[in-house]
Amino acid sequence: MHAARFSLATFVVTALIASVVPASAQALTVDEFRRELIGVPLCGTPESGPLAGKALCTVHLPDGTAILAGGGLVVYGLWEVDGGKICRRNAHDPADRRRCVTYERVDRSHFRNSDGVGFCLGPCESDK
Repeated sequence: MHAARFSLATFVVTALIASVVPASAQALTVDEFRRELIGVPLCGTPESGPLAGKALCTVHLPDGTAILAGGGLVVYGLWEVDGGKICRRNAHDPADRRRCVTYERVDRSHFRNSDGVGFCLGPCESDK
């Protein structure tokens, strides 16, 4: 349970560094994020950190909750919109511990956030 002390945002940032993506990405609006990425597994395999090499997926649910699963763990969190950014935190963390990012479309099924974390709509081709 030691790993559960990390915030959901920390796991997402650390865990979803999945691919090298081209620089020609298109920014998503909050409405596009809601329409295209809510309820869909966003998956990747971190290249570094405590979960390096483990396939992980995050699902943002319509009710404002989020779930990160993979690598032998499940972390529950919360997400909300703030000023055009998507903000996440662990379900037990105070609101000031949230991490806010924007999203870009790299291609039809690949995205990255403003932290440079790349992910695909899961399951990913490489996970099959």
